[in-house]
Amino acid sequence: MRDLFKPSVTKLARSLQKLSTPLLASLYRDQPASAPLWLLRSVGIADPRYRRDFYTLSRIVDSIQRLDGCMMECGVYRGSTLLGMAHRLALRGITNVPLFGCDSFQGFPQPTEEDALTVGTFHQRTRAGVFADTSYEDLVKRVHALGYGQQIRLVKGFFEDTLPRIAEPRFSVVHLDCDLYRSYVACLEILYPKLVPGGYMVFDEYDFSASVYPGAQRAIDEFLAGKPERIESFPEATDPRYFIRKL
Repeated sequence: MRDLFKPSVTKLARSLQKLSTPLLASLYRDQPASAPLWLLRSVGIADPRYRRDFYTLSRIVDSIQRLDGCMMECGVYRGSTLLGMAHRLALRGITNVPLFGCDSFQGFPQPTEEDALTVGTFHQRTRAGVFADTSYEDLVKRVHALGYGQQIRLVKGFFEDTLPRIAEPRFSVVHLDCDLYRSYVACLEILYPKLVPGGYMVFDEYDFSASVYPGAQRAIDEFLAGKPERIESFPEATDPRYFIRKL
C-alpha cells in the first residue's frame, strides 16, 4: 500500500481518484501521514497547500505545545477543517486530544439586525437556512471511515443550546466559523472562559468578511473590548485568519 504514495506512480494515483469513497477512505486510513494531496482533497480533509484559508489554523495546530485541553470547531458544515485539524494532530502522532465539532446541520438560524449591511438589507448568504446542504449522518460515517471516530465528537444543534451541555472544562484551540452575530456571541460567552492560558481562539470571519457577515466582527470586537487579548494574524499568511491567544 505504501508504494501507492510514491511520486513515480502519479498516473495510478490520479486514476484512484475515481474510486469509491469507502476505498479512498481506506487508502487514507492505512497511511495518513503519507497521504498525497489529491487523496486529502478527495476525502474532504483541508490542507493549506490547496486551501490558503486553512494556513492559520493548521500552523496553530502544528505548533501548539499546550495540549491539556480539547479542541473545538463551531461551524463544521461538511467537516473539512475539522478533519484537517485531526489530520494535523495525527501527523504529530497525537490521537488522544478530543475534537468537538458543533453545527446545526440545518443551516443558519434567522439573522438579527446586527447582521444587516449598512444599507439595511441582508446579504443573501446570511439568510436562514444557508449552509443547510450538509448531513450530520453522512459526516459521522465519513469521520469513522477515516479513522477518527474515537477522537472527533460531532454535536448537532444550535450553539446556544448545545455548548452549555458540553462538560469538557478546558480547550486549547477553538475555531469559530459561525458567521452571524448571535452565533458568535453565544460561542464567545461560553467558550472564552474555558480557553486555557496560551490557548488559541481563531475567527474565520474577521476584517475581510464585513461585506457579507458584518455581525461577526461586531460581536468579536464588542466581546473583546476591555479584555487583555488582542487580535493577531500571521504576517506571512496569504489568506489570513485572525486569532487571539489567551493570557
